[in-house]
Amino acid sequence: MQPCMASSSYLEPNLNHSSGTGSMDRVLKIFHYFETNSEPCTWASNIRHGDATDVRGVIQKIAEIHKLRCVSSLGLRLTHLHSDALHWLHPDLGVSHIREKYEKQHPQEEWRYELRMRYLPKGYLSHFSEDKPSLNYLYHQVKSDYMHQIADQVDQDVALKLGCLEIRRFFREMPGNALDKKSNYELLEKDVGLRRFFPKNLLDSLKAKTLRKQIQQTFKQFANLNDEQSIHKFFEILSPIYRFDKECFKCALGSSWVISVELAIGPEEGISYLTDKGSTPTHLANFNQVQSIQYSPLEEKDRKGMLQLNVAGAPEPLTVTTASLTTAENMADLIDGYCRLVSSATHSFIVRVHKEGDRALPSIPNVFHSPSLSYLMFVTALLLPAETDDYAEIIDEEDTYTMPSSKYTCTHVHKFCRWLTRQEEKQSGRCLDNPALSVAVKTCKNSTSDSVREKFLQEALTMRQFDHPHIVKLMGVITENPVWIIMELCTLGELRSFLQVRKYSLDLATLILYSYQLSTALAYLESKRFVHRDIAARNVLVSTVDCVKLGDFGLSRYMEDSSYYKASKGKLPIKWMAPESINFRRFTTASDVWMFGVCMWEILMYGIKPFQGVKNNDVIGRIENGERLAMPPQCPPTLYSLMTKCWSYDPSKRPRFTELKTQLSTILEEEKVQQKERNRMEMRRQVTVSWDSGGSDEAPPKPSRPGYPSPRSSEGFYPSPQHPGHYQMAGYPGPHTLPSVPSALYPPQAAMLDTHHAHTHPRHHVHAHSHAQHLPLPHGQDMAVWGSQCLLMEEQLMIQQQQMEEDQRWLEQEERLLVTHSTHTRKKHTHAHKHAAPPKKPPRPGAPSQVGNLACLNTGDSYNDGVKLQPQEISPPPTANLDRSNDKVYENVTGLVKAVIEMSSKIQPAPPEEYVPMVKDVGLALRTLLATVDETLPQLPASTHREIEMAQKLLNSDLAELIGKMKLAQQYVMTSLQQDYKKQMLTAAHALAVDAKNLLDVIDQSRLKMMAQSRPH
Repeated sequence: MQPCMASSSYLEPNLNHSSGTGSMDRVLKIFHYFETNSEPCTWASNIRHGDATDVRGVIQKIAEIHKLRCVSSLGLRLTHLHSDALHWLHPDLGVSHIREKYEKQHPQEEWRYELRMRYLPKGYLSHFSEDKPSLNYLYHQVKSDYMHQIADQVDQDVALKLGCLEIRRFFREMPGNALDKKSNYELLEKDVGLRRFFPKNLLDSLKAKTLRKQIQQTFKQFANLNDEQSIHKFFEILSPIYRFDKECFKCALGSSWVISVELAIGPEEGISYLTDKGSTPTHLANFNQVQSIQYSPLEEKDRKGMLQLNVAGAPEPLTVTTASLTTAENMADLIDGYCRLVSSATHSFIVRVHKEGDRALPSIPNVFHSPSLSYLMFVTALLLPAETDDYAEIIDEEDTYTMPSSKYTCTHVHKFCRWLTRQEEKQSGRCLDNPALSVAVKTCKNSTSDSVREKFLQEALTMRQFDHPHIVKLMGVITENPVWIIMELCTLGELRSFLQVRKYSLDLATLILYSYQLSTALAYLESKRFVHRDIAARNVLVSTVDCVKLGDFGLSRYMEDSSYYKASKGKLPIKWMAPESINFRRFTTASDVWMFGVCMWEILMYGIKPFQGVKNNDVIGRIENGERLAMPPQCPPTLYSLMTKCWSYDPSKRPRFTELKTQLSTILEEEKVQQKERNRMEMRRQVTVSWDSGGSDEAPPKPSRPGYPSPRSSEGFYPSPQHPGHYQMAGYPGPHTLPSVPSALYPPQAAMLDTHHAHTHPRHHVHAHSHAQHLPLPHGQDMAVWGSQCLLMEEQLMIQQQQMEEDQRWLEQEERLLVTHSTHTRKKHTHAHKHAAPPKKPPRPGAPSQVGNLACLNTGDSYNDGVKLQPQEISPPPTANLDRSNDKVYENVTGLVKAVIEMSSKIQPAPPEEYVPMVKDVGLALRTLLATVDETLPQLPASTHREIEMAQKLLNSDLAELIGKMKLAQQYVMTSLQQDYKKQMLTAAHALAVDAKNLLDVIDQSRLKMMAQSRPH
């Protein structure tokens, strides 16, 4: 079994070290510029080294872990924190020798080791265009130097631009107008801190209101840049002010202080010198001309240094005198690094006499193999590659890793199996007759790096801390290659696939049960101060049909002392994330609540992913505009209201998981009660229909109005789609409403009704008795029950009669209002509908639509989830009685109305991209109609032309309105507003068809007027 790791992570780059008594086993802390979730000044890694570890090995291993290609550009710098002492460490030097040499001068805690990009290739920006890790590393290094050295000295405008570019890069998913919102700016100011982006003197010199306004205005200039463009713009603005790509040394040419110069070394200048700041650089040599480098102390008493360069083609070496030997060493290391870079050489160009104690060690191989994870324990935050496009890049952090305890760890599979059996025996309290146990195994490929394997084991470290009935249980870990995480087996697989397969067999109560179980698991995580960061249906496993468990803790993090966690690298599920997580990479329990709301939506939509057809980059814009996922079909309003609370833009307004658990429990109990009531009513309905009809499937007739015959109405009954052969009343309740008219066996309380109604309304009693004659006559004690049933039936018939009388009064009132409206329309448009039909009475809740209405197609398309639309029936008044043969205007009006009707019938199931062709067909039909009217106009009396032209303009306005509503429906697709704009599209189309009919009426009136004038008196 492997030894347990320490609490921090280490790197041991050279495996050829001696393991004897004289070997060293110490830890070296190296600061770097790989972005993590902490403050930049704390970015560092711990490295374990031995006697044989050299600087080159350390650099190579760190570059390999972080996938840096430009290893030859990196150097290790040692700085004394309490003085100006600075040493560049040559790659061939041994780490142990370096520490022994310098820690004799000062204590270890006073030294700072820093990995820097020192040797830049010519045209480094284009060179790093395909090496983003190297470009990012250089950017963070330069930005750190800028903030610490010159930020307080630059102009205010430059400081604002550079700071806003860093905001744009740091919050790459944030929309350009996000800082206009006060809450977003305050989040940036308080939680992240403006000091991270702007120098202190700028923040102190401006008032808060002025500073906010200037930051908002400056940020808008760079709102459309991506992270790489932001970096290039940063370098473009900074380069004229700060030449970070070259180093300058004060020295003298020759072996004495005769000519004092400033030697400039960089990719553009090569080796040049300047006699003063305003002079033009004088070129001395290119790096590819340097053949060897040598440095030595000039005079022991003066402590000066001398650097000699053998340059090809030069008659004598180029000699430079420096103020100290350390400066000569640093210059020699810089020139040697550039020479190795341009010549692609691995050997050093420095020639020096080795003194006793100096050792130049061979470099380690680039690739090595370790039999266990006890070696090379350097921490990174590389995530396993995502297998789905649900995740997008936002970049995650470097982290420390603690090995799972020995309780969960084993090195061999057969040992683990024996251990697992013992664990099961302990938990179950009995000995297993069959040692075979079904478990789920999550494994890591052999080809992955050590850091990825350690990251993989981080999930096991997280899972071992949880013990909850709705969280997947960790059984154990195998740390040898291939690394295994052994978990309990959930036989029904992931929830999303399960929902899609069982879509037609899962009821609403079961879906709410799943949501409630997840809320209990997340409330448990909340109590443990963990954020999950990836709550989605794909990460929930189904143990049994009535039990789900939360899994996949690869993104989970412990929040330690802070109330939030901030990620900087890695792929994250954008469409599930809260706005503050997308904009500022801020993860809290409140952001988990948002994701849980989306997960509940997924469950109620049977596994449909959120924001279908929307790009990841567009999601935050829709959320910022107030759009939210539409209410799923059959979703109780109380549950959707709870989901919308989870999607509050302000994190502080979202409920906590403890509240969600309580409310979901209440909603679940309510749904169970309603489900039992629906099942009970359905059973009673079937029994009652069978008993009342005496073998017939017909329901009792509805009483007729006075003076009207009473045939059976086809509108009052319709076949039940769930139970062929049975019939339901038109007002039969839906799944979430209580029945208004019970159609089952009546409760005993019905016998207590006052019987005087039977004598007060004899006509209704006759109807009830005429229907009851089909029933078998009861005897004995059943007579009282039968009488009470008859009385209750009479009561229902009376209610129906009252409803019909109210309907008649409503219809008469609507007819009167229509006459008034027609008079007003005649005055406004100079033409009225002479035979306007009264409006149709809206159907009662639950009643089927009329046969004559346009059917509303219902598909499973995700664009049309929620409220289903019913197109309006186009019922224009009758046309004039004229000969329509060869009447082009009449034919084109008919064609336009048909186009509108076709669009109305197709708009419901159609996705947004099909709206344009349908509206285009209507537009073409209207254009043809208007062209025909223009041809007909000269044949009509001149006195009617004005009226016809006004009707044409009205049609153009109607088309413009239809197009506007279509654009809004497309813009707000997959939101709660989509259905409203679809309805408005249908309304605009209906108005267009009616106005087209009005145009035909105006032309008909003009024709009749012309015909009347042509008749002889």
